[in-house]
Amino acid sequence: MTLVTLGPEGTYSELAAKEWDSSEDIVLKSSPRKVVDAVGRGFFGILPIENSIQGTVVRTVDLLRTNDIEICGELILEINHCLIGSGKKEIKTVVSHPQALAQSREFINQKFPNAEVQAAESTANAVKKAQNNEKMVAVAPRHAAQKYGLKILYENIQDVEDNQTRFIVLGENDHEPSGNDKTSLIFYVENNPGSLYNCLGAFAKNNVNLTKLESRPSREKLGDYYFYIDFEGHRRDNKVKKAIDELKQKAREVKLLGSYPKRQEPSP
Repeated sequence: MTLVTLGPEGTYSELAAKEWDSSEDIVLKSSPRKVVDAVGRGFFGILPIENSIQGTVVRTVDLLRTNDIEICGELILEINHCLIGSGKKEIKTVVSHPQALAQSREFINQKFPNAEVQAAESTANAVKKAQNNEKMVAVAPRHAAQKYGLKILYENIQDVEDNQTRFIVLGENDHEPSGNDKTSLIFYVENNPGSLYNCLGAFAKNNVNLTKLESRPSREKLGDYYFYIDFEGHRRDNKVKKAIDELKQKAREVKLLGSYPKRQEPSP
């Protein structure tokens, strides 16, 4: 089981892959698109899908919609951002992945109100940039400091103490029933009065608990959306099967993304 996730070395995605299975090979890719392409060639992929501060990682959801892959697992990682740099010069620039910058916005504004804030492709890429600039610091996980030979200047700088990211494991097939499962799917309905209400009623009628509901632009026209949902249960459970069958009768398009064991406790 070779795992493919986002690199370079030192990202939270790499941490998630090691947490999922530290005994397996990990291949690092430069973009979510390349991770998904590798899954199509028989590997397993790991991508972030949701953060407790910033919400859904929309790029991951869009890739799930347009590619023939399935979710076969999930894990939740505690995210503790550090400010990393040489500590030798006055700080002029703060750099990181846009999600990490957004999650640490208040700290950055208070500590470095005059610093330029720069986006990077990943937290690890941000640390690599700070390697070459003594006036630059990066927001990144603590293990990236050791990896790239820099200092941790501040720890736990995220604006909300309870900062968690949910990662999904992607494969060509989903997971067998475990008795404690979750299912994800995407559906599309016409923009008519009551259409969404009627679709969601299929789950209420069959006593299936929704745990997430989010809309995304269909990219067909302005004001046109599809819906991403998570709900409790496996697609093979009788009540879940009934709910999905009823949804298919009411929605124009339904795409099952997979059933997989729920992970509730975050990994430190």
